[in-house]
Amino acid sequence: MPYDATITSGELDRLLPFLNVLQDPNQPLSAVSGRYRFETEVVRNFVQELSNTGFMMVFDWSSWVAEHEIYRDIDRDIEDHLMQADLETLRKLVTSYVRGDRFTEGVWIRVLENGKMTQILKRLKMLREEMQE
Repeated sequence: MPYDATITSGELDRLLPFLNVLQDPNQPLSAVSGRYRFETEVVRNFVQELSNTGFMMVFDWSSWVAEHEIYRDIDRDIEDHLMQADLETLRKLVTSYVRGDRFTEGVWIRVLENGKMTQILKRLKMLREEMQE
């Protein structure tokens, strides 16, 4: 699926099962080998599904993050803000997290482990439910 495609309810349905996986305290999201920390297979599958559905977007993500100060600190509590975000904002934020990890290793794992991605998926679930109305 091409980037920037309209995200349908079907594509959201493919992403939402990861909400249960990410909330499972018994599901490891990263592993350590020597000095290196890496993502687990379930996280790689999630990133692949984000790509397969076209959820991630092609845009100047670093400028976008710079313009949206609330997203710069990945440890900042932004749950209230995320619960009001629209689909485009969520797509840009997830894209920024995944792409940002290429420049600052560990960003993606951090937002998975600190619950940001779970919050985003909860919001996506709300948006998905609104699509049925």
